[in-house]
Amino acid sequence: MMKTAVLAVVLGCLSACSSAGNASLKSVTAADIDRSIRDGVTTSSQLRQLYGEPSETSFENGNEQWVYVYSSTRQDGLSMVQDVVGLGVLGTRDSAKSNILKVTLHKDIVVHHSFTTSQNTGGSGLRQQS
Repeated sequence: MMKTAVLAVVLGCLSACSSAGNASLKSVTAADIDRSIRDGVTTSSQLRQLYGEPSETSFENGNEQWVYVYSSTRQDGLSMVQDVVGLGVLGTRDSAKSNILKVTLHKDIVVHHSFTTSQNTGGSGLRQQS
């Protein structure tokens, strides 16, 4: 029983994580975004103060499109242990999360914004369905 508890703690500590993109979007919710951005009011300067430079910019129909992205991936501890002891063939389990903020600006004023978040869990090999 005690060995199982210790193993669970060790596996939890061994989980591998990686992240990329705009860290200011890491823990925000749609409600947080709606409080900080007001269509027709918020300026491009204010957006830069809040979220920095966008990951992508484009132009369409006289409007500027800004996209901010944050994504993270986490591999579970068991997957890492399997790799270490040579049982990687059993497969892996991982989870991915992404937050995407899209903003449309016209003459440096936000005219529309949207925020989406997604979470996916996947696996490979024998652990694909677990």
